Amino acid sequence: MERKYYSQQEVKMILQELADGQSVEDLAKRYDISKASIYRWKKRAEKTGAEEINRLKKVDEENQRLKALLAEAALEIQALKEQLKQRGWTKAEDRD
Repeated sequence: MERKYYSQQEVKMILQELADGQSVEDLAKRYDISKASIYRWKKRAEKTGAEEINRLKKVDEENQRLKALLAEAALEIQALKEQLKQRGWTKAEDRD
């Protein structure tokens, strides 16, 4: 079997065919690939998918934390504006 390098697109296409129900043996014969290569690609794709899911969860948690901080800051600003208004302070534009 001659060594051939497959692009990411080709690997994704082959793995998609595997997910669609094609057997590893059939794909190995059709594309002249070793079964071990297909299993290695599949394992790598699963690992990458799990890492991406973990990264997205962390990003989502950080996003929620930042949204909460922003909401808290907005409430604090609004409360301070109301206190200033009660004490008779006006905006700089209004004083002129």
